[in-house]
Amino acid sequence: MFHRILVEEWQRMLSVMSITLFLAVFIIHLIRVRRMPRETVARLENLPLENDDHA
Repeated sequence: MFHRILVEEWQRMLSVMSITLFLAVFIIHLIRVRRMPRETVARLENLPLENDDHA
């Protein structure tokens, strides 16, 4: 059934480029998080999740 689907070369390259872009952004963010100082991590761990303005 899937053998009848015609995939153009630009469509194949588009999917490869999108996966490559996703992986590049993921790796960049992973490196940034791994290099983050421990003080910043501790501060971000203790951020409040909700505002207390509704009282």
